[in-house]
Amino acid sequence: MNIKKIENICAAALIVAFFLPWISMGFMSLSGYNIATLGGAATLMFVMPLLAITVLANDSMNFLDADKSKYLTYATAGIPIIYIIGRLIDLGGDFFSAASIGIYLTLIASIAMILGALGKIKLPE
Repeated sequence: MNIKKIENICAAALIVAFFLPWISMGFMSLSGYNIATLGGAATLMFVMPLLAITVLANDSMNFLDADKSKYLTYATAGIPIIYIIGRLIDLGGDFFSAASIGIYLTLIASIAMILGALGKIKLPE
């Protein structure tokens, strides 16, 4: 596995961010994991770290060709972005008062992962 690929670094960051606080309201905070265990549609949030693990496993074992690997990376980065934009639309200005480090790290890692997959950003050799 090439840890020096931006996609792999971002996938690892997505996994870590899933367990960090996403919502913090003073006395209470919820991580991505806590939100996913609430049930209902929130259970779909387990897809985010599972896809990130798949990106890391694919780089290690090469079970997908280059094109499918790119699509996997786009899906891994796109799903959190779509989720965060949906929460932003639902909560409006309250989103930023409730958001915590985990959701910001997820957003940054997702954007960096898409840019890395598109070849816009690369790590120096």
